[in-house]
Amino acid sequence: MKIIGYYNSFERQDVLSKLNLSVLTHLNYAFLLPREDGMVYFRNEEDVRRVVSIAKSHGIKVFVSVGGWCDEDIILNNVFEAICNDQKRVDSFIENVIRIVEKYSFDGIDIDWEYPKLSYAKALFYLVDTLKEYTDSKGKALTMAIYHSVYGESKFDRICAITDDVVSRLDWLNVMTYDCHEEPNHSSRELAQKCIAYWNSTRGIGKERIMIGIPFYSKPSQRRYCDLVLEDYRNAFKDFIGGDSLNSIYTVREKTYMARFCCGGLIIWAINYDTLEDKYSLLRAIGTAKGEWTKKQAFLPVFFIKIRYFHLTTQFFRVIISPSVIRLIVVILNVKTDWNIIV
Repeated sequence: MKIIGYYNSFERQDVLSKLNLSVLTHLNYAFLLPREDGMVYFRNEEDVRRVVSIAKSHGIKVFVSVGGWCDEDIILNNVFEAICNDQKRVDSFIENVIRIVEKYSFDGIDIDWEYPKLSYAKALFYLVDTLKEYTDSKGKALTMAIYHSVYGESKFDRICAITDDVVSRLDWLNVMTYDCHEEPNHSSRELAQKCIAYWNSTRGIGKERIMIGIPFYSKPSQRRYCDLVLEDYRNAFKDFIGGDSLNSIYTVREKTYMARFCCGGLIIWAINYDTLEDKYSLLRAIGTAKGEWTKKQAFLPVFFIKIRYFHLTTQFFRVIISPSVIRLIVVILNVKTDWNIIV
């Protein structure tokens, strides 16, 4: 199971070494910014070196995320289109991305073009096909951040350029299952389920190649999780705060369970939005649900585990199991099997 944390290089750069990084398998450095002439640049190259060093000291693979929504007041979709309108610019862009990967010893490339139109599908395929030849030759990986797009034709416009040919050249898809305005919670479990169903059942992508997203921020106010917890620690256990929606510790754990059994893993935007208070940390909550924490690291903030939405015919039932019952079941499983589950 992959746990992919995006590092937002524009905010809270100083907290990385203080976070619970051991849960991560991958870190995506965001962003390498494109220019219309095909050149690329980081805002702070020293920060790149520092982050790569910290991540690799934890055994984490580091990818460079290319693009993003905007560069200050410049919408980067327009930049990608300007690059793709000229073959020389495309080739220059590809060469410059590869140069950066080699210079900083990145383990892979994540394309974050938000969002290519259908008219650019061929240009996108050329881009990923050429980059894939490079990553395959170097034992690296190529991924792409993709809009969730499960509501209405207008939303599908944001993924219409992600053709089967494009998908075939990607090692996995980072599906941004957040910022959804059609549901009460902008990043619900139901949205993740619908996206898994679309990419797996409708598009035929293996579940192991589908990553679902967890936001470490609220919408619509765009408040960081660390700030919400600083305001009131009880916010860590809420999916709704006033008019804002977010993923509470409980929802984060439930989505981690979902990822373990239903897809290839998780993406997080952004890890440096997490709180430094261990008992409220979302990274730690993911680690707990992933099942890789020892007894001393176990996290039960209010001493119960909620398991939601077991499906029986057409109804969902909420089941709440106390820690004592959980421990009893685990003891029996440990006796009857060789699982050696830790609680």
